[in-house]
Amino acid sequence: MKNTNSKHSDILKQIIEGNEEFISKNHPDYFLSHSKSQNPFITLLTCSDSRVQTNAILPDSINKIFCIENIGNQILPSEGSVDYGILHLKTPVFLILGHSDCGAVKAFMQGYETEPKSIKLELDFLKNANLNLDKNSGDFEEILMQNSLKNIDYQVNIALNKYSEKIKNEELIVIGAFYDFYNELNNGFGKLNIISMNGKKDNSKND
Repeated sequence: MKNTNSKHSDILKQIIEGNEEFISKNHPDYFLSHSKSQNPFITLLTCSDSRVQTNAILPDSINKIFCIENIGNQILPSEGSVDYGILHLKTPVFLILGHSDCGAVKAFMQGYETEPKSIKLELDFLKNANLNLDKNSGDFEEILMQNSLKNIDYQVNIALNKYSEKIKNEELIVIGAFYDFYNELNNGFGKLNIISMNGKKDNSKND
């Protein structure tokens, strides 16, 4: 750590100590159980947002969740990774998870012309999501939430078309969900709200 400043040293210390704590809580058999192969049952496509983590779904997600993250929880920028989970690992569940206060959706709404080219390329994939860009049509936070829900529906529709045969053969179910750490949907802080299953909406799934 000699070549790091104090902030970097503190973060590195947290990383090392966190890993040591994780090791101390698990017997070697735990690691040996998944040392030769992976057998996840969920392919998770979610946002890179640091507030959205797999432990909000499963306390221990190792060898259970094949996780793909990008800005805006989008299929097309990470299509190969999504295909790997669904076609190669053959997970029976494809979970598309949006969330409160999505920075990618917010940037798309506010205009992202000044962003670096790499970011613009990823945000461009949202152009067909039919998001509301009328800044005078209501409360911004409410529009942001509704646009985040629209984006989930858009990604689900891409999946329904892309994996239609697997869905038809009941080899795959596509779940659209919203991780709500603002309690915007009034179902509780931190609630994972099921929005749709294979495109069909059923609010009773959140009860």
